[in-house]
Amino acid sequence: MGRFSKTVIALLLLVGIAYYWLLVNAGPRGVPARPFDIAALRAAANAERGAKPTGITLATRRIPSASLAAGTGLRHVTSGVIAWRIETPGGGILLDPGLSPTDAEAMGFTRYNKAGMAVVDGWMDRAELILFSHAHVDHVGRFLDHPRFDDIAGKALITPGMLGGINALWRENGSHIAKTRDLGPIEAVAPGVVVIQTPGHTPASQMIYVQLASGREYIFTGDTASLAPNFERATPRSRLVSDILVPEDRPAVIGWLKGLKALKERNNALVLLPSHDADWVQENAATFGIVPEPGSGAKLPQH
Repeated sequence: MGRFSKTVIALLLLVGIAYYWLLVNAGPRGVPARPFDIAALRAAANAERGAKPTGITLATRRIPSASLAAGTGLRHVTSGVIAWRIETPGGGILLDPGLSPTDAEAMGFTRYNKAGMAVVDGWMDRAELILFSHAHVDHVGRFLDHPRFDDIAGKALITPGMLGGINALWRENGSHIAKTRDLGPIEAVAPGVVVIQTPGHTPASQMIYVQLASGREYIFTGDTASLAPNFERATPRSRLVSDILVPEDRPAVIGWLKGLKALKERNNALVLLPSHDADWVQENAATFGIVPEPGSGAKLPQH
């Protein structure tokens, strides 16, 4: 075998190894599942009196995406920046308001729904509470850029750890946030709404459990599970993303994903909602009750 052939084989081996390590390997192996106590979540959801959420509304956009679930191949998926609203008598609870057009362009997003942005701004104007899964710009950016920020800032529930992430974005409005709140591992923040501390994707990441008045249950997973395969297979983001591009505590994320998978297996009616999987949300809308709402995404029927 000639030197050229050996060189080609060596390069192919290196490419194959790099592909496996960066985009396929879902390790480390042996990470234990982190448990979710569904009984404690239900108890916390019912601890406060008052009307429970009656609906969840979705705003979304389509962007190219890759490497968000290790080992799922090089197929393209539609990744969306999704803002969720829980309908309540007090004006609604908003989850992860998304980002502004400037940030979308800077991050390489190819489509932006300005009509949806106006809807989300209105949600924040009317909201009684604004929650975040974590402090990355695609989840908190539109909140910080809201044209009436001083009017809505006091509605946001921000932990001290999350404020550190917001300050790292170097937004002027971020420096105006003076009020934070320490939360326990599981803590009710409104009737039927419970925040779960799930550090891993970021040190201050959270998931949000919602129980509707109908009894239907949801967990908004944040970027611990960006795509449905993350919790369906208990596979994290690729190492290219989680080790290099957007570093996270990979073993912690794997533990939470294993916990979500086990929780879903024990409670099949529970709906796990990935943070960016626009294709999955659209394809499964009928399964968990989301119907189209012209101009702003999707909406759960009232119960």
